[in-house]
Amino acid sequence: MNKKKTDIEKFQYDHIFNLILGIFKFNDKKYGNFVKDTIKILLEFEKNGETIIDVDNSLIIFEILEDGWPNKHLDILKNIGLIGFLNSPFVLVDRKLSLAKWSRKIERVINSFLRKIDTDNLINSIIYKDCNKIDQIKNIFKYSNLVFLQGGPGTGKTTLIINLIIELIRVDSFLNIGLSAPTGKATARLKEALNYKKNITSSKFQDQIEFQTLHRWILNSQNKSLKLKFKLKELDIFIIDEMSMVNIDLIESVLSLLAKDCKIILVGDKNQLSPVNNCSIWNYLFAYCENSSIKSCVVNLEKTYRNTGDIALFSSLIFNNDYRLVNQKIKELEKYNKSKEVTILKSREKNLPKKLFFSITSHLNNLNLLTSNLSKKKYIFDEGIDNLLLNEKDLVDKIFLDLQSHLILCEKNSGIWSVEYLNEVIFGQKKPYDLKTLNEGVPIMCTKNNNELGLSNGDIGVLIGLKKERKYLFRKFNDNNEQIVTLIDPSNLENVVPAIAITIHKSQGSESEKVSILWSPKYRRNQFALKEKKDSENIFCRDNFEKRLFYTAVTRAKKFLEIYYLN
Repeated sequence: MNKKKTDIEKFQYDHIFNLILGIFKFNDKKYGNFVKDTIKILLEFEKNGETIIDVDNSLIIFEILEDGWPNKHLDILKNIGLIGFLNSPFVLVDRKLSLAKWSRKIERVINSFLRKIDTDNLINSIIYKDCNKIDQIKNIFKYSNLVFLQGGPGTGKTTLIINLIIELIRVDSFLNIGLSAPTGKATARLKEALNYKKNITSSKFQDQIEFQTLHRWILNSQNKSLKLKFKLKELDIFIIDEMSMVNIDLIESVLSLLAKDCKIILVGDKNQLSPVNNCSIWNYLFAYCENSSIKSCVVNLEKTYRNTGDIALFSSLIFNNDYRLVNQKIKELEKYNKSKEVTILKSREKNLPKKLFFSITSHLNNLNLLTSNLSKKKYIFDEGIDNLLLNEKDLVDKIFLDLQSHLILCEKNSGIWSVEYLNEVIFGQKKPYDLKTLNEGVPIMCTKNNNELGLSNGDIGVLIGLKKERKYLFRKFNDNNEQIVTLIDPSNLENVVPAIAITIHKSQGSESEKVSILWSPKYRRNQFALKEKKDSENIFCRDNFEKRLFYTAVTRAKKFLEIYYLN
């Protein structure tokens, strides 16, 4: 961590502490360090989207000022009025601790959800859990304008959404339907799924459907001059995918802009990662919410269609309460090496594993060959060419198929076995990267939304062309929701980095035939050395965040999964 970032974080911690001290007037000398520890712990976990922490089972990997966490700290906070009162800055419920600001936001959103449910009709309704899922959703719509569609990877969430849309439009061809996700990548997957349904994309019904990221929906509804078919208040049905990634501020904004009678379908996986530096209302609902009205609006998808082998079995064990089952499966896969889908490789060296190094270089060579074959066709660089799918579809499709064939995931951006570490090993470069000197075919990632170019944070492309002809090749959707592949001049797009590997957080909404995970466990500080023995037996899933991180990485794989872990 660089000094500038450390200084900013210290200022943030001190600022919050001074605000609390100014209001509650406790003895700083006697109790100050305990309050500072609590603030630091909550804000450190907040970086990973963990805004409610289990005080007994959360991995502390940083130094704190006082011994005795959590019991001594919590007792002191209660005694000085920082827990347990209406205006207390911290909230503790069933040994789960959070900042009061998150509790207030959660309460507001839950109340907004409850206003979408007609409790009188709910009481008189028969709730069918085992019927056709589309029928189950339609039945919920009889008493609620809100549905929660929950399921893991490969359980058919997207297929169900598309089939539901087709059925609803057949009944009422005047419906205005909006679809969305928090990232451009996830939104594009929804568009692709609908585009496969030719009976809809080639019909007049297409005029009744709009896809955009949540940010673009909000901007358009706030009159920011975006050319969308509808504003949020004009929608009859609004569907949001990848809900675990949607932060609570976004969902609050969306709810305030939708019409009161708009039917909302929220879709996601309860076990995936939360948004960084924010709170996931989705993960809260499935982890902590006990409201019976909310639960009556949940549709669970449990059958897996993507695969039924060791990847599916492995992912199902991660959230089992007995961590020994995961470790047993890992040891079995590592020892016998008989799985056709999962390979576990332990390393005692910090160097990049040779097997992965050769796999990466082979992958880059294939991309280089395909991309250079395209760039040899000099006409593609003409300014009049705005969609290479019309000119070189077969070659372009091969490039993006190969690009998506292998996903390499790291826990973090910097440090051992990180994204930056891989870039240095493979390309010989540290930040800031000089993309002009890299070979054609090197994967790149856009790291900031660019509405003018139609690119979103997390979109993946490749480098193409040499020297003065250097361009970025990206696949995106035009204003008519048609997929195009276009060249972008580097001078028009900043915030682009090499993407031979990406963080697990950035991989949400993606999937690949083959996934390689680099896992380097962090270690507890000295205050928690008593738990080190348990950690040595359980290096993947020691707390809720690590479970979500590992699960998200594992479930990106469709056919083959490699896990390299540093021991």
